[in-house]
Amino acid sequence: MLGYFYIHYDLEIHMDNCVRNIKRVYSKLEKYLENPTEESIHDMRTTLRRLESTYQSSPKKIRNNKKMRAFNDTGKHLFKINSKIRDIDIILRKLSTDGKMTEEQLEPFEHSLTQERDRQLVEARKVALELQDITVPKIYDKDEISRKLEKKFRQKITKNAGRLKVNIEKKTPLVISDVSNVGELHEVRKDTKKLRYLIELILPKDHDKSDNNTIKNNINASHKEMSYEILEHLEKIQKMLGDIHDYDIVIDYLNQNTSNKTAVSDTLKNIVRNREIKYMEFVDYAKSRRLISSK
Repeated sequence: MLGYFYIHYDLEIHMDNCVRNIKRVYSKLEKYLENPTEESIHDMRTTLRRLESTYQSSPKKIRNNKKMRAFNDTGKHLFKINSKIRDIDIILRKLSTDGKMTEEQLEPFEHSLTQERDRQLVEARKVALELQDITVPKIYDKDEISRKLEKKFRQKITKNAGRLKVNIEKKTPLVISDVSNVGELHEVRKDTKKLRYLIELILPKDHDKSDNNTIKNNINASHKEMSYEILEHLEKIQKMLGDIHDYDIVIDYLNQNTSNKTAVSDTLKNIVRNREIKYMEFVDYAKSRRLISSK
């Protein structure tokens, strides 16, 4: 599904993106703390995913930095809480839209879910303030990194990308062969996200495919174009699997929190039907894109 692809590595680009990802956390935190809307929660989650990619792609010397480790760990904690809040938003939205619940049917679910959302927001704010108070030192400085450490950066990126690619290729056949493989689908979705953010980490921030003046030679240009092609592919997979996962969240919620299954049978049928449509779209796409060839 991904084939073989070459990742061009440039230390300067990598370091610039690492610093940018850390700065982005602080800027998104301000907006998040000011007004935790669905949009700001989404932006915060994406930013924290990129932070984790930054941390995981770094050599042990940087990952062992006390402040950097605390920043990443606190970020992961905030991400998990925000994921619960997002799930609640998804459930409420899909029950009324895809599930076609009436206001009367939705009311008891809405009351309990809204209470839980408020509780999670209180906890999230505490963790967000903790994260904001952590000052990450200047550890991503390309001018101070030795040749030995540069090699470790490159090896870490290559190792992580290879592992994620293998995981995706190994689990995708299981996902497209059985609609009930919810766990594997969720794992493929997460690995796709991680690989996407990992590749983004070593690509120029502003890329114009029509402008090759920023690329050193034709070989590097070809490699970078392949990287962007892989990115587009990963983003599409991520979006499709994300849509399916949203339905799985609602189905699981209804199965676990409804004692009277008859009362929500029509809603559940509607959700399952829409899930099947999205699933088949992914299966068709996965089968049509078995390989992206590269040297």
